[in-house]
Amino acid sequence: LLLLTGAAVISLALGLYQTFGTPAKPGEPHVEWVEGVAIVVAIVIVVGVGALNDWQKERQFVKLNKKKDNREVKVIRSGKTLEISVHDVLAGDVLLLEPGDMVPVDGVLIEGHGIKCDESSATGESDIIKKTASEEVWRAMEAHEPLKKMDPFILSGAKVTEGVGKFLVVATGVNSSYGKTMMSLREDSEVTPLQSKLNTLAEYIAKLGGAAALLLFIVLFIKFCAKLPGDHRSPSDKAQNFLNILIVAVTIVVVAVPEGLPLAVTLALAFATKRMTKDNNLVRVLRSCETMGNATTVCSDKTGTLTQNVMTVVAGTFGTTSRFSSKASKDQDAQAVNVDSVDTSEFVGTLGDNVKTLMKDSIALNSTAFEGEENGKTTFIGSKTETALLAFARDFLGMDAISTERSNAELVQFMPFDSGRKCMGVVQKIGNKYRLYVKGASEIMLRHATMII
Repeated sequence: LLLLTGAAVISLALGLYQTFGTPAKPGEPHVEWVEGVAIVVAIVIVVGVGALNDWQKERQFVKLNKKKDNREVKVIRSGKTLEISVHDVLAGDVLLLEPGDMVPVDGVLIEGHGIKCDESSATGESDIIKKTASEEVWRAMEAHEPLKKMDPFILSGAKVTEGVGKFLVVATGVNSSYGKTMMSLREDSEVTPLQSKLNTLAEYIAKLGGAAALLLFIVLFIKFCAKLPGDHRSPSDKAQNFLNILIVAVTIVVVAVPEGLPLAVTLALAFATKRMTKDNNLVRVLRSCETMGNATTVCSDKTGTLTQNVMTVVAGTFGTTSRFSSKASKDQDAQAVNVDSVDTSEFVGTLGDNVKTLMKDSIALNSTAFEGEENGKTTFIGSKTETALLAFARDFLGMDAISTERSNAELVQFMPFDSGRKCMGVVQKIGNKYRLYVKGASEIMLRHATMII
């Protein structure tokens, strides 16, 4: 392109000189400048198309990276609990924390029950850090108590290992600690294997084209020099003849060098990944498209990939004798096990009001899920097991809105789910007494039970 630009400048200057500095030949138009202008226009078109392709490629990459890093988080905004994209979190929002969550922003803990975080990705320290609510830290500061083991700050990039809680967002994106770290580690994207092979091929073709152009230029230049002593044309005509030789050689180089080949492949992959995203197939790394072409066996995750990641209550046991199951269930094994069970609605109809209330409170109060809207419909958001139980309580036990059920109950303590004890619980104060609702793995619950109703 640089050679072509140089040839265009020389051709345009010589054409303007011939057009305005020399007399026109009879019967011929005085438009020697057209060739130089045509080359300039061609250069502008090539540069414009290349710039447009680069812009489209970067635009596709930005969209893919945004899609790749996107995930849903639970926030409290304007007094309502919502599930929004991590890119839409703003300073001042209140984020909900649960075990396994990756913290996307920096903040200060407002309220928590046994919150512990793994901050090794942010600080390099492998120790699990216990978090303390900011109000407790403030009281300790006023009482001049030691603050060494009190940490109310939630760092982005950390992982919640235990507990549940809420924290106030104070920094997002590049202003957060994790965002600053990622910005400092930014580097150019790596060349994919196919692009590397195409670049090598383009170099070989460019060398071959350059050699052919150089050979042709030498032959034509020798021929030009051999005819020069007997050539009686004007100096401008001789210069134009030499320029034509140079343009022919440069044209061979321009045509032979496939500089747009790797870019074309990159654009094709970018557009292909965009179309795959519409089919719910997210390509996180562009080079994986090339690698997957050689794959013979794909080992896929089941939950959320081959299944819808939606659970419903299809069968259950109350005590030792009462069993119920959903007749609509298509699970043949479940139907074979529950041959003596009754339909769910029939089973619920045989329960007393106090038993229904006990089951409803156990499901509604001992849960971290909440209500939200999805596609204009009210739905439950949270653990799929908890949302299935809440749907059962709403459909068969007459449960009101979760916020109403929880506001009507006086909860004094909450024990979040822990992978060690494999259960969770909540303590409700009823008059002068306390009631503990526990939910967990059946083998753990039966091991601690002293009697069976």
